[in-house]
Amino acid sequence: MSEPPVGYEPAENAADRGARRREIGSVLIDLVVPVAGFYVLRAAGAGVVASLVLSSAPTTLFLVYQAIRRRRLDALAVFVLVIMAASVGVSFLTGSPRFLLAKDGWFTAAIGVAFLATLLRARPLAFTLSRALLTRTGMAARFQTGSWDHRWATTPWFRRVWRTATVLWGAGLLLDAAARVIMSYTLPVDTVPALGGALWAVTFLALQVIQHFYFTRRGLWNSLLSTANSAAR
Repeated sequence: MSEPPVGYEPAENAADRGARRREIGSVLIDLVVPVAGFYVLRAAGAGVVASLVLSSAPTTLFLVYQAIRRRRLDALAVFVLVIMAASVGVSFLTGSPRFLLAKDGWFTAAIGVAFLATLLRARPLAFTLSRALLTRTGMAARFQTGSWDHRWATTPWFRRVWRTATVLWGAGLLLDAAARVIMSYTLPVDTVPALGGALWAVTFLALQVIQHFYFTRRGLWNSLLSTANSAAR
């Protein structure tokens, strides 16, 4: 067997690396830049409202850039932009930054409600998102994502697993949203952005761990991987 050419990289590895780069870029734009920007501006003497507005600008501009590049504006992007504009307007009119601080809570609540609302659709959001993410990371073959629609149609426990996961994410995000709103109206203003950023990591990690434990207990991953191994033989 001949050796692969120098610089050759398997397609699956390249897909994984590309997906990781996109995820890191998204985290930087959505989380790191706004929090760091807020404290840099505050250290430079800017007011709270001005610091919150200016530090959120990169995220807003990134949403607009994506909409222009894709030539479409999805519902979540519209919601984010509307809430951002409303938060800025209310904060400037009242002179209080509290509503602007609470905007992340409203975003998170909307996503939580969206998860729960998809229980009424043909496929719940946990199902569609997980399949899309696995495909983006080049792991579609390993987890047999092409067979998921057939499993959904023929296997009741498979449907229950994904509906339960959807409820888990929806309820978890709503709890996260409530915590954000409470923090925004009760804690010192300058502490909220840092605590809000930390809460993202805590919520996401906790939900991932609980979901993984649940999937393992229900045998989801073993079922998918055993099917893939059988197909490879």
